[in-house]
Amino acid sequence: MHALQLKGPFDFDHRTDAPAPHPGPGQISVRLATAAICGSDMPKVRSTADRRSGTTGFPIHECVGYVVDADPATGMQAGRRVLAMPVQEQGLAEVYLAELAATHAVAADHLTDAQATLIQPIATVLYAAGKLAADLSGRRVTVLGLGPIGLLTAHVLSRRGAVVTGVDPVIRDPALTAAFGLTRHVRDTAAAWVRRDPEPAEICVEAVGHQQHTLRDAITLTGHSGTVLAMGVPDEPDYVVPFETLLRRNQTLIGSITPTWQEWFGSAEAYLCRHLDELGLLLTHHVAITDAASAYRLYDRPAADRLKVILTADWSRS
Repeated sequence: MHALQLKGPFDFDHRTDAPAPHPGPGQISVRLATAAICGSDMPKVRSTADRRSGTTGFPIHECVGYVVDADPATGMQAGRRVLAMPVQEQGLAEVYLAELAATHAVAADHLTDAQATLIQPIATVLYAAGKLAADLSGRRVTVLGLGPIGLLTAHVLSRRGAVVTGVDPVIRDPALTAAFGLTRHVRDTAAAWVRRDPEPAEICVEAVGHQQHTLRDAITLTGHSGTVLAMGVPDEPDYVVPFETLLRRNQTLIGSITPTWQEWFGSAEAYLCRHLDELGLLLTHHVAITDAASAYRLYDRPAADRLKVILTADWSRS
């Protein structure tokens, strides 16, 4: 079986002798069709520090494919197209294992395999947005970070009536930011925006992660009785935050990352189908899986024309 194995930062071996997995209780095996790189994958590719580093197929988790075999108790039939998150993020393989609890049978035939990968990040955003008021009419929202998660969050909250400002130094096409519901794009860092003392946000979404600074900036940018929604994935277990600001402004800090997937995948697919014209704009690059190192390097460099990078399961190219 074909599979990739990370042997060093941004360096993969292409194996042709990897053993094919067999599903255990509650599991299915899936033939990979497409996978989408996520920002949370990047620390795992930049370093081999993760305990799973070097295991076959690591690291990817936004995967769509077709059922090969399944524990009969799952009710999954061979050939069914699924969005299925790999066990231990080991999806860079011709066939991988997934738990039923992290699997969704894709119902919409008109979605391409690449488009269907968006169901997982949309589910993450819908779950986070569910922690806020359903009606955000006229509420001032600032989103820090206009990568795929930040843009998806802007899309969801603007359609609940929020007036959304996005902060990100990367150039974005005005047509793109308008499509995702932003009324303003501040082309600067969050730290620089803080120094300009803007009108306080009622809700500030931290969608950058991987360092502490932007969470501190989010608290500073949020007004009295406001809410900070922290969605950026941390690279370290402990953060230092301006607690006195949070306390004296009576702010609410909400963390959100991993939903109970089965409760949100269906809603996410429906949301994707309703807004496919806009959300499909996130898919900007397609790279053969055998050139995964180049794909991860591409994702690692912020660029005006780069959002989601899709790996296609073409194992014949090398």
